[in-house]
Order: sequence, then structure tokens, then C-alpha cells
Amino acid sequence: MKLIIFSARTAALAFVLAVLAAIPAYGQQGKIQIGQLDKLSDKSIEMIDVTVDESLLQLAAKFLNDKVPDQAKVKELISNLKGIYVRRFVFENEGEYSTGDTDYIRSQLTTPAWSRIVGVRSKKRDKNINVDVFLMSEGAIIRGLAVIATESKAFTVVNIVGPIDLEKLSQLEGKFGIPSLELIRTGSEPRPEPEQTTKPPKE
Repeated sequence: MKLIIFSARTAALAFVLAVLAAIPAYGQQGKIQIGQLDKLSDKSIEMIDVTVDESLLQLAAKFLNDKVPDQAKVKELISNLKGIYVRRFVFENEGEYSTGDTDYIRSQLTTPAWSRIVGVRSKKRDKNINVDVFLMSEGAIIRGLAVIATESKAFTVVNIVGPIDLEKLSQLEGKFGIPSLELIRTGSEPRPEPEQTTKPPKE
């Protein structure tokens, strides 16, 4: 009888531990691991390291003014986010980072949950910047967004956890350490405005 009671308690404890372990894992959906890139800091002449979790985002939102349009947009945007994580390395010379560094990030984005958004590029053509944008979603629910930007002398990774789309990402550029990538969608140009015709005045 004692053996049966012990087994039941052990099974119950194992179940509770499994549930507790699953809770933070679920909360991290949309987050990728970028800490391994910190080794590049020794080679870089400039580094941006941003780790802003949900509690810090909520704190930042309290300091944004609802009556200022730009601040109100950012406040509304970050109120639903779970985290913002950025690593940007700028190097003095070319070839300071390898494809292994970029492959480490890309390998995390090859799961079925992540999909690459095609038809996205940066306006900064003069800096030879290549940008890949990935979106994680479950049905209609967006879990996260990841941006990999490679330049000849710079390497940037942005990971936003929570519901966000590419159009709204531009509102966060220049804030929370997110660099200005000037991302735009390709393949769809804005329609030209209709020509204004003026009627001759009646005599």
C-alpha cells in the first residue's frame, strides 16, 4: 500500500513540474536565442545589446503620453508585446563575422511555425544591406517577428515577441535600440493620384 501511495505522489509531482516547466516555454513563443552572438563584441567597434522583457515594456508605456500622436502609437503597439531583443554589431573591416553566425540565427527560423516574408527589402541600397524578415504565427495569431540584416561591415538581428506586423515595425525604428532599416514591401507600388482637372469658369 505504501508503494502505491508513493508512486501516486511521485506521478502527481512529476505532472505539476511538467506543467510549470511548460508555462515559461509557452510564454517564450516567438523568441529566438541570440545570446551566442555576443562573442562578436570583441571584434566589433560598436555594439547594440537590447533586452527588454514584458515588465520593462509595460513600465516604458507608463511614460508615454497618450496626447502626443507618435507616443500614443508606440504605447498602443508595445502594450501587447512580450519582449524586444536586439543585437547589432558594426565592424571596422569586412569579413569580421561569418556565415556560421548568421546560420545560427536562421536555423531557429526553419521550423514550420516560422515563415519568411517575401517581397521585403530595405531602401538603404547604398549600404549593400540584405534583409530577411520572418514571422511566427499560429493561425491568425502572430507570436513574433525576426529580422536579419547583413551588411559588409555590420550584422543586425531584431526579435520582437508578440503581435506585430511589418507595417507597424517602422513605428519602433529608432526606439528600444531597433535600428532604422527602412523596410518596405516590394511588388506593389502605390497608385498614382488622379490628375486634378479644373473646369473653365462660366462666362
